[in-house]
Amino acid sequence: MAAAGILWVTVLVYLLLSFDDVPAKTFFAVIFFVVFFGVSLTYYARTRIVVDARGITYRGMVRTRRFSFKEIHKVDVLPGPVTVYAIRTNGGFVNFTSFFQHHRRLAALLVERAGLSPMVS
Repeated sequence: MAAAGILWVTVLVYLLLSFDDVPAKTFFAVIFFVVFFGVSLTYYARTRIVVDARGITYRGMVRTRRFSFKEIHKVDVLPGPVTVYAIRTNGGFVNFTSFFQHHRRLAALLVERAGLSPMVS
């Protein structure tokens, strides 16, 4: 994410310094990608899941939520180019993706500690 953000900032600077009469649509497109990757980087830098003996603490971009293992009903695995893990609880759901380091191990640990059926790979 950081590399993509740097790339788009570089493109923006290059457009500003090297070209005259660049269409506004082009600038808006480049600014969109700068903002998109900036928000994505902030999300991944801020998000954290901490597992302890009593449950999990999920710190997202905006809020922090605490769940005991008893509150976890299911861990859904949604495969694709980026795997999404959805943790379903009494109080809603939280998710994380395969961009997280040790994501498979984290999902397996949550399933084990919550006493759920093993995940199918």
